[in-house]
Amino acid sequence: MRKDSTLFVLLAAALLLPMSCANKKKIAAQQQLAAQQEAERLRQAEQQRIQDSIALAEAMRLQQIEQQRIQDSIAAAEAARKAKVQTMSISRMTITVTAGGQQIATPATMRWQRGTGLAISIQPFAGLEMFRMEADQQAVTVIDKINRRYTQLTYDELAQMGTKATLDDIDQWIDNNILARRNEQQLNLQLSRAEVNGAATIYTNSIQTGGNANLRPANISGYKQVTLEQMMKGF
Repeated sequence: MRKDSTLFVLLAAALLLPMSCANKKKIAAQQQLAAQQEAERLRQAEQQRIQDSIALAEAMRLQQIEQQRIQDSIAAAEAARKAKVQTMSISRMTITVTAGGQQIATPATMRWQRGTGLAISIQPFAGLEMFRMEADQQAVTVIDKINRRYTQLTYDELAQMGTKATLDDIDQWIDNNILARRNEQQLNLQLSRAEVNGAATIYTNSIQTGGNANLRPANISGYKQVTLEQMMKGF
C-alpha cells in the first residue's frame, strides 16, 4: 500500500511538473511582454516630451522673431517720422482766390505742425489779420474776424460735401507740394474746390522749418457760428 502511494505521488509530480514549468514560462513571457510594453510606453512618452519641447522652443523662437520685427518696424517708423520736417512757418505768401466772378489776391502767413494742425492768416492790410483758417485733428475752422463769425466743418462733413481730407492728407500735401519744392525760388500752387478756385504763391525764402510752430487757436468766444454757404456769400 505504501509502495502504491509513493508511485501515485511520483506520477502526480511527473504530471504536474510540466504544467508548473509551462505556467512559469507563461508568466515569465507575460512579465517580459509587460516590461517591453512599459518600456515602449516610456520611450514614446519621452519621444513626445522631446517633440513638445522642440515645438515649444520653435514657437518661442517665432514669437521672439515677430516681437523683434514689430519693434524694428516701430523704430523704423519713429526714425522716419523724426527725419521728416515737423514744423514750418511761412512769413510771406500770396493767396489768389476766384469766387463769384471776382478775383481777390491777398498776403497771408502760415504755420504748420505735423500731426497737430495748421493756421493760415489772411492779412490784406499791413499785417492786420482779417480772416483765418485753422485745421486740427478734428475739424477745419474758417474765421471772419471783420464780421465776428466763423464756420467749422469736421472731416466727415467735408467728405459729404465732396472734399475727402484728413489732417494726415494735409500733412502729405504739404510734404509733396511745399517741403519737397522749398528750394525753388517761388512756389505756384493751384487750389481748387467746388465753390472756390484759386492759387497760392509762396516765396520760399520766407519758409522756415523747425522750431516752435506756436499753433494757438484763435479766440472765437462771442463769434457767431454760420454755415459755409453763409460764410461764402459774405465774401
